[in-house]
Amino acid sequence: MLKKKQSNGYYHCESSIVIGKKPIGIRDLINEALHRETMGLKSKVKQIKELLLKPETQARIRRELFEGRLINNSNSANDVDFSTTLT
Repeated sequence: MLKKKQSNGYYHCESSIVIGKKPIGIRDLINEALHRETMGLKSKVKQIKELLLKPETQARIRRELFEGRLINNSNSANDVDFSTTLT
């Protein structure tokens, strides 16, 4: 590499060496924040799925659906079978 001689007689060349972690930029901060948010959402979705798979939750959902159906029993054309398991 060719270096220019400065007026003080010295040859000068600048360089930076990064040791350890690379400098954090805006994009890195955004990606890290998105990753944390995604992990939190995935955790919530997993909890909801586990809750919906519990037999007592499924029974409660069926009970609420049937209560509404008993009130509107006059429309027999809209019959739907809710006896299947929610999965």
